[in-house]
Amino acid sequence: MKMRALPIVVLALATLAGCEDEPVRSTDVSTLDMLFSLDASDEGNGATVRVRISSPVGELRLSDGDTLRLSMEGTPLPLREVEEDDRPVYLAEIEGLSGDITFDLERRADRSIIGRVIPVPPPIGLSAEPLMGDAPLKLTWNAAPEGNHVLGLAASGTCIKPLGRTLPNDVGQYEISQAELVPANPAMPGPCPLQVTLTRTATLQEPIAPPATQVGLYAWFVLSRTVEVTWTP
Repeated sequence: MKMRALPIVVLALATLAGCEDEPVRSTDVSTLDMLFSLDASDEGNGATVRVRISSPVGELRLSDGDTLRLSMEGTPLPLREVEEDDRPVYLAEIEGLSGDITFDLERRADRSIIGRVIPVPPPIGLSAEPLMGDAPLKLTWNAAPEGNHVLGLAASGTCIKPLGRTLPNDVGQYEISQAELVPANPAMPGPCPLQVTLTRTATLQEPIAPPATQVGLYAWFVLSRTVEVTWTP
């Protein structure tokens, strides 16, 4: 009897294994058991916002009237469901990240989340003065000294070795001396273009809503701007 039962058990386990990656209907999970992951990026030529919803029992797909809405400065974001890595993702493609995001999850049979504000780092308006003589490369941008984010600087070009660093303060100005622009080996003659990128990165991990105490919302933001200057080694 045991030998006859074994193939049935194996078949059942195989069936479960084959189904474990299938998204779960959102109506099968309570709101406080959901985990929302939001990531957004803005490089100056359009921005994307993605939301993934998961739970202890797997990835979730919104179903039976459960509705996710995002807005920015009072304007709804055009969310659509797409598949990425065989998982549902709620995607909005917009002009830029210009303010905080308001998160709403409306549910018919369980707790709704309305008006959850997710702070977004302020936009960057980066500019660079032309390199003249031995003067340093002077950068200016929209300062955000009180922001809860990390500010990164990178410079690259065919004639220099890549330069990268984290700036300690977001005060809206910074200088790179020409001595810091190390020529590539072998050095290239004549002027060459340099790309200088400034990036604000912010993360957030919080409970999604009261009375939850465990982390239910992960948010990750990357806002960057790139300018080009000409340098002669």
